[in-house]
Amino acid sequence: MTSTDSPIPAVTTTPTGPAESVIIRPWPKVVFLYPTFVVSTIYFLLSWLDLVSGETLGNTFMVVLLCNLLVFSFDFSRIKSITMVITGILVVVLVLWLDTKWDLTGYLGGLFGRIHIVCNAPFYAFLGGGLGLLLVIVFINSRFHYYEVNAREILHHHGYLGDVRRWSTEGLEMNKEINDVAEYVLLRSGRLIFSPMTSKKAIVLDNVANVNRIEKAINDLLSHVAVRINQRPGPG
Repeated sequence: MTSTDSPIPAVTTTPTGPAESVIIRPWPKVVFLYPTFVVSTIYFLLSWLDLVSGETLGNTFMVVLLCNLLVFSFDFSRIKSITMVITGILVVVLVLWLDTKWDLTGYLGGLFGRIHIVCNAPFYAFLGGGLGLLLVIVFINSRFHYYEVNAREILHHHGYLGDVRRWSTEGLEMNKEINDVAEYVLLRSGRLIFSPMTSKKAIVLDNVANVNRIEKAINDLLSHVAVRINQRPGPG
């Protein structure tokens, strides 16, 4: 008597994407102050070592700070950003044209030359240390409050005791928005909007860093599902 092993099919459904899950961490607006934190830290060292004059440091620091605060003042849409760039170019051209008739650049140079802002090393140290502490707190908090997307569901991890809320990814709709060019330049950030079928409200995640990379990883994770059929052949 001979026995033959009949083929045993095994069907498994597994994601074949580069990762089994994608972590999404929405950040608060304060993270966009990191340029001010970096500059204040560097300027503290330069001021403490007396390598650069206090006036030069103070004037340039105020320019950096005001430019950084613009991120919180306006939403730099694409149209608005293009308009501002064109307006800036036109202003420069106008100033250069007026300078051919009057010494306008000399007058402006003298006007700004009378601005003397001096900040000492303790000021830079206090501001840099305060911003650094805030960024560390935000980073620690992001370890406990984040979203995780896998092939089956979206998980919202929140709370320091490990609370989790879940939504199914079946029929999930995802949209990406980049509404602020300045925020995108600083952290490649944008907004992700998830619309699960099991939820009446959309899940809106603002200030997602590297939003394009996150979006691509989620698309790869949810779209690459392979069906593998394993069959054990009988003896020949």
